[in-house]
Amino acid sequence: MLLRPLPARNEYFGFGVAVAYIRASGHDVDTTFEPWRDLITDIRTLRLSVYDVADRLRSMQQEP
Repeated sequence: MLLRPLPARNEYFGFGVAVAYIRASGHDVDTTFEPWRDLITDIRTLRLSVYDVADRLRSMQQEP
């Protein structure tokens, strides 16, 4: 059985939770939707491993 991380129409929820978690961790992140849309698309099509997702999230962090 395959559990998809972002079922249909939960993209905005996933986006909001990820941004909130990153900010709660004391980091700031780019919140423009385009890079997130690309990440969501890649997750939904199973193109990324968990490690790839972590790398992409780190790359979206803004410098202080």
